[in-house]
Amino acid sequence: MSPVASSGWLHALPGIADRLKGLRCVAAVAAHGSAVRAADMLFLSQPAVTRAVQEMERFCAAPLFERGARGMLATMLGARIARRSERLFDHLKAGADEAAALMPEGQERDSVRRRFCAAVSATSLKALVAIAASDSEAHAAQGLGQSQPSVHRALRELESLARAKLFWKSVRGTRLTDAGDAMLRRVKLAFAEMRAIESDIAAWHGNVRGRVVIGALPLSVTQFLPQAIQAVMQSHPEVEVMVIDGTYESLARQLSHADVDVIVGALRPAAPGLRQEALFDEPLALIARPGHPCLTRRSLALRHLLQWDWVMPPRGTPASLALLGAFAAQGLPAPNETLQTNNTALTRAMVGTTDRLALTSLRQARADAQAGLVCLVPVALPQTMRRIGVVLRESSDPSSELAALLAALREAAIDS
Repeated sequence: MSPVASSGWLHALPGIADRLKGLRCVAAVAAHGSAVRAADMLFLSQPAVTRAVQEMERFCAAPLFERGARGMLATMLGARIARRSERLFDHLKAGADEAAALMPEGQERDSVRRRFCAAVSATSLKALVAIAASDSEAHAAQGLGQSQPSVHRALRELESLARAKLFWKSVRGTRLTDAGDAMLRRVKLAFAEMRAIESDIAAWHGNVRGRVVIGALPLSVTQFLPQAIQAVMQSHPEVEVMVIDGTYESLARQLSHADVDVIVGALRPAAPGLRQEALFDEPLALIARPGHPCLTRRSLALRHLLQWDWVMPPRGTPASLALLGAFAAQGLPAPNETLQTNNTALTRAMVGTTDRLALTSLRQARADAQAGLVCLVPVALPQTMRRIGVVLRESSDPSSELAALLAALREAAIDS
């Protein structure tokens, strides 16, 4: 894959990643209350820790600690950066652990994780993300603006520190091993914390900026999501919003890998490592094209709709289960499931140009009907209420731009 064509991976490389030593020192000083005690914990000299903290303060253009006779107390910004730094290094330690766990027994894993966090460079971490996105050292080097030998060297250094085989080469390029995939996920989560640190610094100076990637579930992109996005972009014009769609399974995986920041849509049972927030309940509705034969009946019931073909939601989705449950509750067979899609635009096009029927959210159905694209089929669908909300990583602390989006979603949900 060409690095030019690969979408978004360069954004996963925050500039503050080049200040890993400074972030370690800020976290250690905040935890131990002095540069002396932090230096002992980090196996550095006290002047080195002091310089690193001062360089971070210059980078942030703000004090991170209050100095006094009793030591150093983190400011509000300093404490926030320290907490995020602890989380990012926890992710790197976990990455070393999980990669080592996939290697033969007998490795000294405790020493590996300590050495890994102390010695790993931003160059190696960036090379890992680049090679995973580009599938070749040449393309990774091009995307990073480096030479291929330097990328190769950074990848080999990463393997040496992790004491695990992270890559294998073939005629098709460089691929990650299972250990490499485990490491990649944790590195992406660490980078997500670094991006949040950059957002915190900007917010401290009165600027909300950054990038939010929203995973939108099928039948969920109704009026409240566009309303929330517009509100955020009007209030914070420097915020970049990217919306992608997909199945819950694919989006949940991207969320757990920090490729997506939040999922919006119909809630499922909570998955490990993810947390949910319900926003509102919404029923489903049936739609047909204007002039559809079913709309001419004086008395229309669910059983009458079995004579037409359908555009069905994919099997196993909440919408599919709700529809099948509505038919089963009346002792009816399921509609024909030969055509299934979670694509709203395709569903609307198929309904608008054929006699097929389909299921959609009530809000979406009303909006499309008002625009003359479809008609609501006047058949009640009991027990098809779905809970709409957001899904986030359980351990994450939303960045300023994500917090602004969540607030706008809550407000839009109330308005809708």
